[in-house]
Amino acid sequence: MDTRLTLDVRGQLASDDEAGRAQLAARAGSYALLPTCADLFVLVRTPPNGAATKPPRAVLTGDAGAFPVSDLIAFLGQSKWSGAVRVHSPTGERSILLKEGEVRGASSDHPAERIGEVMVRMGYLSRDRLEQVLEEMPPSKVGRVMVERGFIQPHDLWKCLTEQVSEIFHAMVLCKEGVFLLVDQELDEKGLHTLSLSLQSLLMDSIRKIDEMAHFRKRIPHGRQHVAKKRDSDGKLEKEEDRVLSLVDGERTVLELGQAAKMSEFDATRVVYRLLEGGYVQVSERRASAAQAQAASKPPSAQAKDPRAVIRVFNFIFREIRDEVSKQHMEQEFLAAANAAIAKQALTSSPVLFGQSFDAVGNLAEDRLLAQFEKVRPQLGSAPLASLRQALSEVMFFLLFQAGELLESRADEDLARRVKELLSTLDE
Repeated sequence: MDTRLTLDVRGQLASDDEAGRAQLAARAGSYALLPTCADLFVLVRTPPNGAATKPPRAVLTGDAGAFPVSDLIAFLGQSKWSGAVRVHSPTGERSILLKEGEVRGASSDHPAERIGEVMVRMGYLSRDRLEQVLEEMPPSKVGRVMVERGFIQPHDLWKCLTEQVSEIFHAMVLCKEGVFLLVDQELDEKGLHTLSLSLQSLLMDSIRKIDEMAHFRKRIPHGRQHVAKKRDSDGKLEKEEDRVLSLVDGERTVLELGQAAKMSEFDATRVVYRLLEGGYVQVSERRASAAQAQAASKPPSAQAKDPRAVIRVFNFIFREIRDEVSKQHMEQEFLAAANAAIAKQALTSSPVLFGQSFDAVGNLAEDRLLAQFEKVRPQLGSAPLASLRQALSEVMFFLLFQAGELLESRADEDLARRVKELLSTLDE
């Protein structure tokens, strides 16, 4: 523990404990007081006597408001330094422990950065269970106790510990006031978790998060914003986007969605931002009204719920396009080009169309397509029917584009109108 000294209004430096008084006595002499920030007090012996001091010892200290902590961390990573980096700021005292330039652990006295709070925030632990354990154990033992009692799996604890280190590290990089210390000390390997994280990777990730979060905050000012659904998944979403969209109910905030999806605040904000940009959700300060929530969860039409009916409507559209092209006596070449594009997966990456092809009249084999859809349904996310419809839509747009190259403008416009009318039957 650091020796605590008191500097009173008369300029007298004193310590209330014996160890502190012994240190002051051992350092008796003439010192120059250097001008520093208000949180840093630096005395330099004049003349210096060059006496060596054994670790642990502070070998570098500075004003975090004048010298970026990120620059210091980058240097330590490159030099593969071992020891501790500590930052004392108005928001708390934080430190990371390094071993040959790798991060082996982190600590913070900020309540939100304790491992128990991280587990709750990421959805691995309930608040009630955390409070129950904290009544029996100190915060430092929460992670081990949770694993021993089977409340959390070891790999999930590791994920939470990694996130905790990342959050502490990120807060240190963001520090713009206070002081930093570089402490030469031996690490207690037994007291550390089996973490070994790249310092350079953490630094680059932190800088990326700072830049991206500033961009996200233009549309999502904070994590307490409520998220409401505007439309269902259409088969175009990434797996994590689809998972978060399935959790949107108009009640949950961005932070609560992250908790439900077991994501950090940054990852949840990033996913919600992408959904927002795609028109799938909207955010607001208030919960969605009952009417809005009901509209968002409105069931699809009977046709849209039946994959066979969806396939039949699209097959009707495909035949309409093929028949229009046949008036130019180009239907064989037209269908051959479409089949080649499907075989090469040039139209869509959806597995729904694997092994499919058009017959001579412009149909995709209904039973064969339906069987493939049922086979790959688990791969299609939370809205498999929407994924089926999206895959068939991409084929349809390709056919319409190809037909437009062959048809006169009036015939092309009339075909587009008929296709639009046929598509509307899926939403009735």
